[in-house]
Amino acid sequence: MRGIEIYDRILDMPGPAAITQLFAAGVVLVVVAALLLSLGRMRWFARGLGILGVLSFMLAMFLIHEQKVVETKGAHVTLTHWRYSPAVRFQVRVALIGLPAAAAFLMMQVLWTTQRRRRSTIPGLIKEGRVRLVRGDLEGAQESFDEVLQIAPYLGEAYYHRATVYRAMGRTDEALADLDHALRCDPQLSGAYLMRGRLLTELGDFQTADKDLDVYMGMRPNDVEGYLHRGLCRASEGRDVEAIADLQRVLKLTNHSDYADPARAALDQLYAKVPDAEETEALSPPDVPVKSVLDALPRYEEPAESEARNREEGGQPVDSTAARDRTPPPA
Repeated sequence: MRGIEIYDRILDMPGPAAITQLFAAGVVLVVVAALLLSLGRMRWFARGLGILGVLSFMLAMFLIHEQKVVETKGAHVTLTHWRYSPAVRFQVRVALIGLPAAAAFLMMQVLWTTQRRRRSTIPGLIKEGRVRLVRGDLEGAQESFDEVLQIAPYLGEAYYHRATVYRAMGRTDEALADLDHALRCDPQLSGAYLMRGRLLTELGDFQTADKDLDVYMGMRPNDVEGYLHRGLCRASEGRDVEAIADLQRVLKLTNHSDYADPARAALDQLYAKVPDAEETEALSPPDVPVKSVLDALPRYEEPAESEARNREEGGQPVDSTAARDRTPPPA
């Protein structure tokens, strides 16, 4: 009983002026928090101010709801009643229930808006990271891709680009971890298979590397770089005939020095092991239909081709010039 009396006395201590000051403090805190959030400055501090403002409102309304008045009517008569009317207390009760819900909804809206705004910066950050990588600013490129992954931790492309940075830094294990994560997020990221295959080849895991390079070649069947690195991987594994086939395809597809020179150097070593392979003609690329824009154009056959086709089908040759110039007889 003593505890209840102390509780009531503590709640009854603040008067109407103190409650008014609590409301005013809540308004100031919420306005300052909204201003800082709109300016994009000190976001965590602004969120803290907003929470304090909401708590100030709730404390003021709680005091309105719980405060009592004790009146003495005589030597032995004491009356205790609520300080504020039942209607006011009901409105405060509704506000106490609705204000946290409204605050939570507002905070979720702010969070969603912030996330959308941050996601819109991802393309620019990726471009910035790639430019820094080309310029040799590896730490700056890593910072850019780290920021992208903080915004979108599910983006496989960001893991792939950060793996290229780790590879340039010589941090092979971290590069492989990022490539694994990139392919879990996006199994269609072909460049990640190629890079992982190259790294595994350097580490001596030729079988796993060959599987990755096979997947890459399935996605890009005419890619010169894929044939080159798969050929080098198979040559290191001792699969000389298959390596020669891939490296010969490289020379068949391109004469660019970046690809042809290492392919020729590897082939010279392989020809020393397999002399008969040097006498064979370079293998053609796999039978994959190559589409051309000319295929979409209408075809107009020459008269000689049309007559030959009619003759093969057993029809009579048709003089295309005469048929074209002949006019129907007058009726």
